[in-house]
Amino acid sequence: MVVVLCCAGAGTGGFFLFKGLKAATDPARQAAESFVSDLEAGDAAAAYELLCTDTRRSFTKDAFVRGVARQPQIQSHKVNGVNVSTVNGRTSGTVSMALKLDSGFTDRRAIPLVKEDGAWKVCGQPY
Repeated sequence: MVVVLCCAGAGTGGFFLFKGLKAATDPARQAAESFVSDLEAGDAAAAYELLCTDTRRSFTKDAFVRGVARQPQIQSHKVNGVNVSTVNGRTSGTVSMALKLDSGFTDRRAIPLVKEDGAWKVCGQPY
């Protein structure tokens, strides 16, 4: 009887731990997927709006759109992992994806994100 209660408690605790982790990482995953989905749809201007302030300072919208146009077109994507952390009050994350390109190749990318004004934004060298 004690073993059953112990195992049931561990299973319940594991469920809530998993649920908590998913709640912590889901918004970052969704932001990265929105960004990549805009690129898949050929809407680089919409993807630009999902970039963090620092990255938008590095690229004008026109430069970003031109840069994306020179890249292979993304046909589909698959999320392989999400990592979120907070260090010294700054929340950031990385979403690992497999991007299937129109060339037939699959590109594995780590998409960097930061939480900016309560919203997840793609940051760094995004594509």
